[in-house]
Amino acid sequence: MLTTVVDGITLSYIDEGSGDPVILLHGWGGQAASMMPLVLGLRDSYRVVALDLPGFGKSSLPQAAWGTLEYAEFTLHAIRALGVERGTFVGHSFGGRLVIQLASHRPQAVQAAVLIDAAGINPPMTLRRRIRQGAFKTLKRILSTGLLGRQEPILRERLARRFGSADYAAVSGVMRSSMVKIVNQDLSQDLPTIAAPVLLIWGEKDEETPIADGRTMERLIPGSRLIAVAGAGHFCYLDSPGFVNAVIRSFLGGTRESDRP
Repeated sequence: MLTTVVDGITLSYIDEGSGDPVILLHGWGGQAASMMPLVLGLRDSYRVVALDLPGFGKSSLPQAAWGTLEYAEFTLHAIRALGVERGTFVGHSFGGRLVIQLASHRPQAVQAAVLIDAAGINPPMTLRRRIRQGAFKTLKRILSTGLLGRQEPILRERLARRFGSADYAAVSGVMRSSMVKIVNQDLSQDLPTIAAPVLLIWGEKDEETPIADGRTMERLIPGSRLIAVAGAGHFCYLDSPGFVNAVIRSFLGGTRESDRP
């Protein structure tokens, strides 16, 4: 792993191979090393850069709660610091949110995009989910009164584990606040504005970002194509690395900057 400092944050990253740049962005709770099957599958033909996003792996924490916009802007600053002005972005899950943000709002930096089991489309607000969220917020307000004294931090953590997701319970402080900002942002309105070529790769058995989300993205992103990975779940590039690498290489072969006149 290599390190540098970008915008005051210590950034850990992998940088292997040569050729047109491919930037890999991991999911929430992941790190650059979790993208190694893609690094190994692409580095013989491309310069592959995989980042430990701030707060993950060996990169330092953001100083305040970040949303998708802040993470995307940092990603842009980071690759520029590494000498990359434009490239193909490959994002898994949370990393897919950042790719959507960049492709929509910073199109000059995005040659092409690959979204793998990407997040960004919020699930419908069912009655059960609305009741659960309401109970969580009410109990948080009670805890914030300070009436429970030294028991408050313990009860707050129990509340997070009872009502929050596994990802929410696994983080604290600025990262927990960041996660709340990120998961509450629906990116559906950004999808139709993407002009870069887009490949969608989805595990057909993904239960975290279901393949229905992939079909919605395919419908909303002009010219995009969805490839389902049979038998794979949310980490389809780990479940079927050979197949996913082959699909990505085929897609990249048609979008190579160096092959254009």
